Amino acid sequence: MRHFLRPGWILLFLLCSLRGRSQDSASIYVNQILQPSADSVRTNAIHRLVALRDPSTFPLLMAINDKKLYLLDNKAVTTDSKPSGDGNYRLYTVYPTYQLLQNSSGQPLLLPPGKLTAVDIPRADRLALVGIAPLLNLFSNDVQKRMLAYSQVGNLQDQSTLQLVAAAVNRETDENVQRIGREALYAARLYAAKDETNAKVYIDSIALNWSDNAATLLTSYSKEKAFSPAAGSYALAKASRLEKKYDNLQRIQNLFSGLSLGSILILIALGLSIVYGLAGIINMAHGEFMMIGAYTTYCMQLVFGHQAGDWFYVAALPLSFISAGIMGLILERLVIRHLYSKPLESLLATWGISLILVQTARLIFGDLTAVKTPQLLAGGWQVAPHLTLPYNRIFIIVLTLVMVLLTYLMLFKTKLGLQIRAVTQNRQMSACLGVETRQVAALTFFIGSGLAGLAGCAITLIGNVVPDMGQTYIVDSFLVVVTGGVGKLAGTIVSGLGIGFFTKISEAFFQAVYGKVFILLFIMLFMQYKPKGLFPDKGRIAEE
Repeated sequence: MRHFLRPGWILLFLLCSLRGRSQDSASIYVNQILQPSADSVRTNAIHRLVALRDPSTFPLLMAINDKKLYLLDNKAVTTDSKPSGDGNYRLYTVYPTYQLLQNSSGQPLLLPPGKLTAVDIPRADRLALVGIAPLLNLFSNDVQKRMLAYSQVGNLQDQSTLQLVAAAVNRETDENVQRIGREALYAARLYAAKDETNAKVYIDSIALNWSDNAATLLTSYSKEKAFSPAAGSYALAKASRLEKKYDNLQRIQNLFSGLSLGSILILIALGLSIVYGLAGIINMAHGEFMMIGAYTTYCMQLVFGHQAGDWFYVAALPLSFISAGIMGLILERLVIRHLYSKPLESLLATWGISLILVQTARLIFGDLTAVKTPQLLAGGWQVAPHLTLPYNRIFIIVLTLVMVLLTYLMLFKTKLGLQIRAVTQNRQMSACLGVETRQVAALTFFIGSGLAGLAGCAITLIGNVVPDMGQTYIVDSFLVVVTGGVGKLAGTIVSGLGIGFFTKISEAFFQAVYGKVFILLFIMLFMQYKPKGLFPDKGRIAEE
């Protein structure tokens, strides 16, 4: 028996008893809130729970603060901040555990608020939660609320507050929020450190954690709150290293942005290059085929509705190619076929057609529409802290690679590709050898316009859909074609990537407008020395 009467066991027994009493008290206060015998009893219970600061009661207090506390079969529940569809919300129990309610099939239980019994808490009682609201948000199911809460918690030198923050960090599932929470804990312990060794340990922890505010925090500590000059110098050196690492990652981010911009330019210019090389047509309406592909994607979103998930975009990819291709085929049959090898006349005619298409789109769809990003492409791949590669831009790069590969196979591995290259080299000789040059030109125009439509579908992932969106890219597309060499696949790829990279690199040093001017000046100088582009044409157009 003496073994069980040791001081350690007695202390453990007392702690367990206190914790059990705390939970019992919380249960009593929760019952008094849900089923009060009088208003004063409910008011007292809320104040007692606020003073108790038991994390198990935080979901209940959050529901009170958000005016979303309900009863379902005598259970205290709350709802999501947004409906899951058709006005129905997912439900969560708030005490003694916080968990998602499921139906008999194991799926989330969805109900409208009208089928729940609301627990009305007067505003005067809710005001008691103002001081503890940031702590409540640390345990919220909303990522943005949790992220913001760490900057609102206040004095972390208070041990009870520090323990709650530590508990919130330990249960955190989002890596970015957890990084912010760890920084708050390390900073509090750094400011409280009275020993140089401990101060350096927490400085190292902040540097390794490396949240967005780490360099600023360490710089501020070194100048104002350092325990000693040595600790301040150590913190300043760590901050300087973090800033250099951040600058290097920003360069990588700019290179990736240049790669994605170059991919878009390649996808748009690919069809323009083929058409220009084969027919000698300056198609100013090429950007509007891109616009047609974007509006096809928007129409698919309307047809499928919100319940279809990402399937609308899967359907839009081939349909944007087909719809833009058909429009290009119609344009070729009605107008372009009469203007082959007439650059000036084709430029004026297609420019007029582009104005007609832009105004038609404005009359039908208005000035501004948008396509929601498919859920699969939302977010990004976090390669390292402060370096996230968006999934939508990765998809555009992959789509461009696939289309370049398919275009290459079509041009160099099929009979149609052989005929296109033959007509591009010498139309008259090809006709003499039995090639249907008009049919080849029509199919080429269909493919070129379809590629522009596919580019429009891709661009909806990174921008709004507007009637004149094609005019934003048409000049850059012509620059890609001219710089790379007319009708040259390799030239289009190299030129598109080069212009994309140079654009993003110049924007890092200049404003966007001045960066564009710099690119134009560079291309003008380049064309003085290479007037036929990187890969000069050696066929019919070169001879003429």
